[in-house]
Amino acid sequence: MSIPCRAIRTLTLAVSLLAPALVQADTLLEFLVKEGASAPAKVQTVAIKDGRMMAKGAGGDRTIDLLFTQAEQGVEVIDHGQRTVMRVDEGEVARLNQQARGVQPLLQGLGQQIAKLSPEERRQWQELVGGGISLERIAKAQGPLEPTRLVSTGGQRTVAGVRCQSMRVIQGDTAMAELCLAGPKTLKLPAPDYATVRGLLTLYERLAAQGEGLARQLGLALPVFTIAQELGLPVALKDLSRAGHGTVTLRRIQTSPLSPDQLRVPSGYRAKPLTLW
Repeated sequence: MSIPCRAIRTLTLAVSLLAPALVQADTLLEFLVKEGASAPAKVQTVAIKDGRMMAKGAGGDRTIDLLFTQAEQGVEVIDHGQRTVMRVDEGEVARLNQQARGVQPLLQGLGQQIAKLSPEERRQWQELVGGGISLERIAKAQGPLEPTRLVSTGGQRTVAGVRCQSMRVIQGDTAMAELCLAGPKTLKLPAPDYATVRGLLTLYERLAAQGEGLARQLGLALPVFTIAQELGLPVALKDLSRAGHGTVTLRRIQTSPLSPDQLRVPSGYRAKPLTLW
């Protein structure tokens, strides 16, 4: 074999070995979102690339996208209907907590009045305000914070071909959510993309710890718990804190190169501050 032929063969072999490292496979996750047992399922996609993660149609709302950036440790809430972008990070939550101090007496008074209602009166008021805000939680906000823990049910299931461990989020004595967690070896996501999703979970834990007290006074569920690295990521979730028990379930995992344009805020959108309402 001539020297040029050997060189070409060696170069070809080297390129074939390096190709997986040179062409980064990005991740596209597809979920089915249901607001209740009888509600129709909606498709939500999550694209992950280069430390960024875009959830399209967050919570089944087609007008809302969420963009998480690992390096900036923040989430941008993109409202296509209003053409606005609202940033959520530790600094913004701290600012919101500071602003809320002025309405603390009002919130505390509201909680005390709700606590005085009879069960029937509270049921009637709950029907008026809907299931998104829990009057029971507002009344309990006057007491100490109840600890939240992640508890294994001992069972396993398969979601979208992925084996996962069934867990429950328990706050005090109340089950808040059911999760099914899949470890990194089972999910087989590219390591950088897996780290990005773990980064979002870690950010949520910090934000929830900052905002839990205020959320309770507003009747919102914001449980604070930690998912250990070895337990992995949720591939299925059932919200037990709201009427109807909404669910989010993994449907499919795809790995292929994604365009950076899929993970950007559209031009021309105006910034909107994080607010209570």
